[in-house]
Amino acid sequence: MPKTNQHPAISEIKALENIYLHCRSFFPALTDDIVGHCEFTTAPYYLRRGYMVQIKTEKPITPDFLKVNRKLVKWINENALIRLYGIMNYYGFLDKINKNYLGWKEVDLMRRMRNAFTKTGLDYRPAVPDNVRLKDEVIEYFKLNKNDFMEGEIPTPIDTVVERIFKACQKYIEQIVSS
Repeated sequence: MPKTNQHPAISEIKALENIYLHCRSFFPALTDDIVGHCEFTTAPYYLRRGYMVQIKTEKPITPDFLKVNRKLVKWINENALIRLYGIMNYYGFLDKINKNYLGWKEVDLMRRMRNAFTKTGLDYRPAVPDNVRLKDEVIEYFKLNKNDFMEGEIPTPIDTVVERIFKACQKYIEQIVSS
């Protein structure tokens, strides 16, 4: 008979993901076509998940506003992965990553990304060879377009990287606790 109780780490990951998505619904990635507008609705990605947010600004949105928005989005995404690492580490799932379980690669990438984000300045020291390899590996593994990301940035788009890492961590835990 299958286990019906969920491991506490999975519950915590789901709660973290909810907080993360709620936060990001207030800070969606914005595109250049919003310049000059004073309001916008959050991205369809969040609307489909039940996060309805309407943002109004006092002044029209400028290219400088978009630069700040990009930094906020990047920071929030990175911090979600840092906190995810914290949960996985607390429950001992990072003591030794078992390559026999689905999701191990995403778990390993998340662990390495966390190290790059927390053990360096806000620019993650892009010239450090380990960080260059990590960036290239993230781009290759998640099949991202290298040209979509700024120099000196480990990509963390929500739909193609962060969401997949969250789901993979949950699958990884489920396999370990059921074996």
